[in-house]
Amino acid sequence: MNYSQGQGFIKTSKSKVAARKQDSLESVLSEFEDLVGLEEVKEELNKLIAFARVVALRRDRDIPIGAINLHMVFSGPPGTGKTEVARKVGRVLKAIGLLRRGHCVEVDRAALTSVYANSGPQLMTEKVKEALDGVLFIDEAYTLAGSDPLSGPDPSGQEVIDTLLKLMEDHRERLVVIAAGYTNEMRRFIESNTGLKSRFSRTVEFSSYDAEELSAIFRLMIRKSHYLLTEEAEYEADKHIVWLSQQGKKDDTFGNARTIRGFFEQILPIQAERIAFTPNYESMTDDELLTIEGDDVVMAAELG
Repeated sequence: MNYSQGQGFIKTSKSKVAARKQDSLESVLSEFEDLVGLEEVKEELNKLIAFARVVALRRDRDIPIGAINLHMVFSGPPGTGKTEVARKVGRVLKAIGLLRRGHCVEVDRAALTSVYANSGPQLMTEKVKEALDGVLFIDEAYTLAGSDPLSGPDPSGQEVIDTLLKLMEDHRERLVVIAAGYTNEMRRFIESNTGLKSRFSRTVEFSSYDAEELSAIFRLMIRKSHYLLTEEAEYEADKHIVWLSQQGKKDDTFGNARTIRGFFEQILPIQAERIAFTPNYESMTDDELLTIEGDDVVMAAELG
């Protein structure tokens, strides 16, 4: 099989045997390319995909591959696409043939706690079982070790971590674990445990979006929801997004795409209310019903 490096993700020549897989793989890779920004993330994932393809080819030829490690850390601020990319990673690895199902099970500390004492390890076991042949995505993974560094390690959280490490080893050919969270917290989390450090050897850093990328994300939300923007609405939206981006630089909890979605969702009821109070609105054209005007955006911005 011949490999060539294109402008985006690595592409392969198709064979009759792999044609159906390749079609599926090309579809997912196209979705990756369509994501706004994330150029460094795409570069890292390209390396992962190249490695996974070679491993899959060696396995298909019965060439020993030894222990492989595809577990990853996704680090960065909130709202930068970590969960969305994790879901696509599973689909890519399924298309390549390394994962049988390629689904993504999402979990956080809240999902691993219970009213019953010491139930965390059992809940982790259940989540891993659910994620077998796919991806286990652990959001804010550092909280498993205790969210307050001054209070010392959390014994119950350490039990969950120990359980996870054992299960990662027991099911290393059927499971990919992606641990996600803020950059500094995840660095301390991984460094705090030799088992974590040895299993999570690949880190993918997600950077905050700039104002231009946030505007592109806003327009993508508009397009996917079949709304239309007047020129004035575009201007007002861009102006507010620039302001949001500037405020976000002062706040490391800035939600990035989540903040933009909140802004978008604030616009919709304002636009709907304007239409509902327009005389004879029932006779409006489809475009008129779906058009967002400048005043709609201004009012939403004032609310935010």
